[in-house]
Amino acid sequence: MLSLSAAVAQQDALNPAKHRNTTAVLGCLAEKLAGPASIGLLSPGTLGYLLESLSSDSHPTVMLFALIALEKFSQTSENKLTVSESSISDRLAVLESWADHPDHLKRQVGFCSQWSLDNLFLKEGRQFTYEKVSLTNINAMLNSNDVSEYLKISPTGLEARCDASSFESVRCTFCVDSGVWYYEVTVITSGVMQIGWATKDSKFLNHEGYGIGDDEYSCAYDGCRQLIWYNARSKPHSHPCWKE
Repeated sequence: MLSLSAAVAQQDALNPAKHRNTTAVLGCLAEKLAGPASIGLLSPGTLGYLLESLSSDSHPTVMLFALIALEKFSQTSENKLTVSESSISDRLAVLESWADHPDHLKRQVGFCSQWSLDNLFLKEGRQFTYEKVSLTNINAMLNSNDVSEYLKISPTGLEARCDASSFESVRCTFCVDSGVWYYEVTVITSGVMQIGWATKDSKFLNHEGYGIGDDEYSCAYDGCRQLIWYNARSKPHSHPCWKE
């Protein structure tokens, strides 16, 4: 119905909202319709449109949603093979240099590009990021063995991202059981997150929407909705709504 193609992706480049919405819808459809329907959706025109949306002329928000859509399509194995054979890894190899970019939007593109190259669209001859990253000064990190299924964790173990429609959670590799402790978080996006403390008894029920602060074994700070969470109940706080 949308008659998508690489040429369409180049049209209205000054109107990124149109392409952001289109790529976001494609990602939602690919996630909800995984399987034969997803294979049918990923026509040559749709694939061309999404790949062209990763070009240097595109707005970073369009790049981000196009890349997420390609990830969602690749949940179906036939689509993953199709996308992998499209030389997508060459495009992502350029974009992964943005992983530490000071612009938060470009940083998200860089993170997702690097994650895809390490986990989805492998590039021949490219060393995995986790094989070359330095962990020398890192004493604690997000625990890749204590995480719900759809959370993306960076090779350093210090950054996490969720592009699933479920509520994903992770704990840290370092336990504290006495004294007074705090930690600091850099928020790359301004959306809904619950950040706090949890014992090992706290359960991650991602599909039910339960995470940190949603049981008696954890408590969380929510700077988006301006709430403190404990035992699935919340109370408001007066701090300003957080931003990137």
